[in-house]
Amino acid sequence: MSERNGERPTVTAVVNPVSGGGAAKRQWPAVAEELSRLGVTEVTVVESQSSEHATQVGAESARTGALTVAVGGDGHVRDVAEGVMTVPGARLGIAAAGRGNDLTRHMGLPHDPAGIAASIAGGSTRSIDVFQVTRPDGGTSIAVGNVYAGLDSVATELINRLRWMGPIAYRVAPLLAAVRWKPVTATVTVDGERRSARAHMLVIANSGDYGHGLRMVPSASVEGGEMQIMLLHGDRSKYRLASLMKQAKTGSHVGRPEVEMLTANRTVELSFDRSVPVHADGDYLCEPPVTVTIVPAALPILVP
Repeated sequence: MSERNGERPTVTAVVNPVSGGGAAKRQWPAVAEELSRLGVTEVTVVESQSSEHATQVGAESARTGALTVAVGGDGHVRDVAEGVMTVPGARLGIAAAGRGNDLTRHMGLPHDPAGIAASIAGGSTRSIDVFQVTRPDGGTSIAVGNVYAGLDSVATELINRLRWMGPIAYRVAPLLAAVRWKPVTATVTVDGERRSARAHMLVIANSGDYGHGLRMVPSASVEGGEMQIMLLHGDRSKYRLASLMKQAKTGSHVGRPEVEMLTANRTVELSFDRSVPVHADGDYLCEPPVTVTIVPAALPILVP
């Protein structure tokens, strides 16, 4: 529970001022008002200055024993979570205020101020899996939702440049990116078994949801204890992707012949025959190769 010994928690809200085009800054006062009504009055608000700063604040908050709340989108949740996880047993609250909010959608978490406040003040805990991603330089990062590369990561780069368009950027950018896209040769090693294939994209899924509501890997679960992998083969025309994305709203695209599903219980190693951005939770991570390892039940999150 989020209450200890009958006392309301001390809260540190880590607010990303740019999430959702400023939605995080606009939303948090309403959540704070609801928290006050529920008796939670010891609240510190810190605006993050960068991804690294968000991780640092998350770690400092967890060390004090405060309940840390990430106020922002999926990438911000990942950054704050990385700091919170440095303290065993520390819990994370989420006030979704980004463009996609796909992790909270996948978990069925509330998006309204009253529901968010109720989860923080008196919710229960669900411990979700996370990914540890090892970059070419040996450094590591976590991912809470998905790691992906290919046409979708190229499109995400464009989405991030089209923030001014709002949610419509998630539909326009993939089409624009497809115009210049050529498939890559992907080498994927799943729990030690190596294979190569021409591919348009590859998704290593924890939640499986991204792209503002697309169910790209509907079999994935943040509590599944395994990685679900979607390989979109590159032997079909890239212009078929428009219909695939339409089907991805319901997850029915997985029945298409160009879609192959794989499962990993430990690690996935990924490389390409040319430089392609690797993304995690909507943000650029690195260029390949990468190794993704699952860490089961590593992050306790407050839920209603």
